[in-house]
Amino acid sequence: GCIVNGKLYPLGLIERTEDCYRCHCDEAGMECCSLFLTPVSYDKENCKVIFSKKRCDYDVVQKDDPSKMCNSEY
Repeated sequence: GCIVNGKLYPLGLIERTEDCYRCHCDEAGMECCSLFLTPVSYDKENCKVIFSKKRCDYDVVQKDDPSKMCNSEY
């Protein structure tokens, strides 16, 4: 298997790690890619980005009311 961040993963495909990556483990090591996109275009003055590990995605919310979403582009 492969050890990443102190956790042992089995050989083969790992659909989702605890850190929201999809990986492939073999004798040569582990290769991973993220399951999320990072927002790049949003109102940085009035909004902030929060990462949700449960959904493996970012939410762009209003700074003064995080229950309200902001418009964003990836």
